[in-house]
Amino acid sequence: MSEATEDLKLKLTVTSDEHPELYRVLAAIGNVRRRTRRLKDLASAGLLVERSGGVSISMQPLAAASANEPGPLGDVSELTQWDNKD
Repeated sequence: MSEATEDLKLKLTVTSDEHPELYRVLAAIGNVRRRTRRLKDLASAGLLVERSGGVSISMQPLAAASANEPGPLGDVSELTQWDNKD
């Protein structure tokens, strides 16, 4: 397999309707570069899980959960603590 010589650029829209948990995690990160880095980290971790045959998760959009209830990813504040590290 040959290596790509160009950067891969994406324009991505994450809506609260389709991906409420992901939206809340990313929206809580104010700095755009940190938000982008976090999304890349999440995608890399997801790829590792997929390749290892790890936990199977539904690819269907999650039902919108109440802001007061933790979703399948747990308490969103735990996931956004990553942003505080530099």
